Amino acid sequence: MNSLIKYSSKFDELSDQENRDLAKSLISVEKFIRSSAEISEVNHATRDAHAKTYATVKGFLEITENLPDFLTEIFDRKQYDILARFSNGNLVINKKGRENPLYGFSLKIKNVKGQDANFPLVNFPLFPTNSPSVFLKFFTSVNTFLVTKNDNFVVSALDLPHLVKNGFSLVSSMFSVDVTKKILNFLSHRNDFFFSFPYAGIGCFRIGDYIMKLSLKPININPNIGKGEPQKNSIHWFLSSQESTYELLVELCEDLKDQPVNDLMRDWKNAPKYCLGKITIPKASFVNSEDPAIENLNFNPFENAENLQPVGKIQQIRKRIYEVSIATRNKLNGQ
Repeated sequence: MNSLIKYSSKFDELSDQENRDLAKSLISVEKFIRSSAEISEVNHATRDAHAKTYATVKGFLEITENLPDFLTEIFDRKQYDILARFSNGNLVINKKGRENPLYGFSLKIKNVKGQDANFPLVNFPLFPTNSPSVFLKFFTSVNTFLVTKNDNFVVSALDLPHLVKNGFSLVSSMFSVDVTKKILNFLSHRNDFFFSFPYAGIGCFRIGDYIMKLSLKPININPNIGKGEPQKNSIHWFLSSQESTYELLVELCEDLKDQPVNDLMRDWKNAPKYCLGKITIPKASFVNSEDPAIENLNFNPFENAENLQPVGKIQQIRKRIYEVSIATRNKLNGQ
């Protein structure tokens, strides 16, 4: 595989300004987590994104035969147990009203060379900006507004101009050909069933010495299941009544022009692709999502082995946010 691009730490480096913006954002994350139980009206501190769990299940991954050596050196068994968490992308748990159709399908592949491998996948994997600072300023504004609104609704009005300004900067930077196409296609499928969507990671991961994108494709799942019903009800009915299967796909970076590492507003093109394996979720394989141990379970990709770590500038930002979010949640939830 001499044509593949090798991982370098240069893909991950943040500028001094980006590091300063990140420091401010991390303070806002901790404040949000500390207020999250009250904001979402639940009895535990929630995540800073994908706060609402639809279900958590057990399953297994069967690895495809005759894969290249650099894949089988990492995934060297025929089968792995997995945990999967299905979620809504909102920061706040919405107990009533319509939810946005941004979903998460997070995978924990157990015991990959003695260590779990975590891959949080989403049904809209393109990122709204390639500027870490633009994203961080908006993200900080959202967290600050939600915390202030919870503490004092009148005072929160003072934060609105910052939120609007930073939101405008984000929207102004988000339009690319791929993002526009993806949005239009996404809107036409916004009422589709949770498990009929393809899911993919935001950004890249290491795969040994190389760089990959990971995605998941459902096998023969009807998008019209549960039309008009709340997704959580449809998800529980579906998982209770039948087995489901998904292909786990790997794309590899061999040309930075067609497969950019730090341009998260573009789909990769012409990338070498392999089916890593098939995921099976058996009928009624639930674990109790309300169990504090399960609710506090994290799917942090930055806890992966070094050869499966996320790659890129935005990923390094997410790493620090994950660390602060998880540490604060665990402290508040007594973990």
